[in-house]
Amino acid sequence: MKYSIGIDLGGTDIKAGLMGTDGKLSCRIIVSTRVSEGAKAIAIRIAQTIQQVITTTETETHQSDDSKGEIIGIGLGAPGLIIAGSGIIHFSPNFPGWTDIPLLEYVSAELDGINIPLYIDNDVNVMVLGELHHGAGVGYENVVALTLGTGVGGGVVINRKVYHGTWNTAGELGHTVVQPDGRECGCGNRGCLEAYAGARHIVERTQQKIAEGRKTCLNPEGLSPKQIAQAATDGDKLAQDIFSETGRYIGVALTSIAHILNPQIAIIGGGIAAAGEDILFQHIRAEFAKRAMDIPGNMDIVPAKLGNDAGLVGAAMLAYSDK
Repeated sequence: MKYSIGIDLGGTDIKAGLMGTDGKLSCRIIVSTRVSEGAKAIAIRIAQTIQQVITTTETETHQSDDSKGEIIGIGLGAPGLIIAGSGIIHFSPNFPGWTDIPLLEYVSAELDGINIPLYIDNDVNVMVLGELHHGAGVGYENVVALTLGTGVGGGVVINRKVYHGTWNTAGELGHTVVQPDGRECGCGNRGCLEAYAGARHIVERTQQKIAEGRKTCLNPEGLSPKQIAQAATDGDKLAQDIFSETGRYIGVALTSIAHILNPQIAIIGGGIAAAGEDILFQHIRAEFAKRAMDIPGNMDIVPAKLGNDAGLVGAAMLAYSDK
């Protein structure tokens, strides 16, 4: 069996894992990112993590250094705008000051004596790649994905290939406008999906309703989407209304996306999606069904299957992207 290494670079942690061609992960390692120390320090930690995965693999299998040849590539998923094929992160909102950072060059320089190809792509492109090959997207050709977390990320697959667009910015589905002149989004626009389905905005909408006098069991201080989802599950009407509204906005966005791209399936993951079928997904599907054109084979809307492993699996799949 051939193997690849996946690296999931986040603002808090660097996660790594070894993946076989069967999609199973092993040798999982997590280290702190420590963003404040800068790109080169992070590159050193990424390289050390890669070396640790390789060393652990060799130790567990009692193989010689020749076993490095079994690892065909190393893939890295990172947030932000990635210049495809260059190894450069043009901009990343989670890493202040990162502009045109040649991250793969930095990592490669630290991998002394390890001659394994390196690949990089945006974290949501990586997520959809993982779901395509080993998750909810198995068997599909044309896929869109949303990740509902701090923000709302997106990814597009056309004919089983991640679509990057002319300027490598395709897939910014979270900035689909769902409410003209609506809530201000972090991107500077108004009315984006992210301004209604991102974690901070869900909390802010809930706090606003509480301030207006809505009855609820929720404490507005230190509130989180997970707490709101649990309250909705427990029957809190305000919490249910917040997630119903969130689902409707997602359904509005998916309607436009479906009319433009005509994908077979939309895969929705991230922490907000953990609210589940009754609290969130039924509202997404209902709004989509109400708005989408009546055409044969309308798009399926499903939760992601890989959970927190999607980034690692997808990153490891980058090693096969040019095969």
